[in-house]
Amino acid sequence: MRITSLGLVLFLSFSASAQTPLRKAPLPRFTEVAKQVGLNVSHISSLEKRYIVESMSGGAGLIDCDNDGNLDIITVNGSTIDRFRNGGDPMITLYHQDTGFKFRDITQTAGLVRKGWGMGVAVADYDNDGLPDIYVTGYGGNALYRNLGNCKFQDVTDKAGVAAGGFSTGAAWADYDRDGFVDLFVSRYVHVDMNKLPTFGSDEKNCRFKGILVQCGPWGMQGESDLLFHNRGDGTFEEVSKKAGVDDPEHHYGLGVEWGDYDNDGWPDLYVANDAGPNYLYRNKHDGTFEELGRRELAQQTGAAQLSPGGLGNVFLRYGQRHLAGHIRRQRPRISASGFDPRRRTL
Repeated sequence: MRITSLGLVLFLSFSASAQTPLRKAPLPRFTEVAKQVGLNVSHISSLEKRYIVESMSGGAGLIDCDNDGNLDIITVNGSTIDRFRNGGDPMITLYHQDTGFKFRDITQTAGLVRKGWGMGVAVADYDNDGLPDIYVTGYGGNALYRNLGNCKFQDVTDKAGVAAGGFSTGAAWADYDRDGFVDLFVSRYVHVDMNKLPTFGSDEKNCRFKGILVQCGPWGMQGESDLLFHNRGDGTFEEVSKKAGVDDPEHHYGLGVEWGDYDNDGWPDLYVANDAGPNYLYRNKHDGTFEELGRRELAQQTGAAQLSPGGLGNVFLRYGQRHLAGHIRRQRPRISASGFDPRRRTL
């Protein structure tokens, strides 16, 4: 059961202990080769960013869609208010890795044609057939693509019952109840009415901060609840967030999400990064429910978190907006939920 997930904002890496201490590891060096290898990615967005939904960028993911041993790349396309009102844009683009480390756009032939406003992507083999499947979050509705083999996909969103709706942002897969099938968590942001969009520069209350004109929201806007889809094992899912205790009844502004066994008890726990408010750390209680510990144990604010590859991980939170307080924990993680891991080829 292979999982690849990349949330919209949060990057949380529970890396396993490495043999070489971090201080002795050579510094990685990178070279920009996107154009050389055929990754001519064009993210669709407006120049002005007048509305909060336009201020979001898109995610990306890795997938070996034909099991040829080479990772292919998914990019999330985005959209604009005007384009969305006229049907939206293809939510993702799939680049197949050919020989010689060259990439080719195969989106149309792969059947990844659903239109909308893409935000994030998460990859996992949800039906245990040995082929990685794709879940895409977005504004106005999400999409689940089942891999049929040879990089051909079937849109099973409605049949599976995971369309969701609202302003979905991050997504991540994990088998939280250890029944052999991965389940899906989706974080959601704010409630946006396309017919009543607060505009940057207006005098509305949520368009000012300490008297200064700012992006309208998220402060003053209604947040949306998060979703947990339990995999029934028959190709369909049941939404159980309230029953599991992870629905976010206070409706904070959800962005990034990752699974990882932070307390080393063998059960996946859940971390959710919220914008302009407290983050959530849900401890798995082994009975299908979770206990929220984030306000007590972790920092308040959205950002990136990762554990160092040394023996004990340093949890690092990157702060944004106006919150500066944080909390750092050192502990020995159990699994690698995301981050580059050559043994699992996950991102």
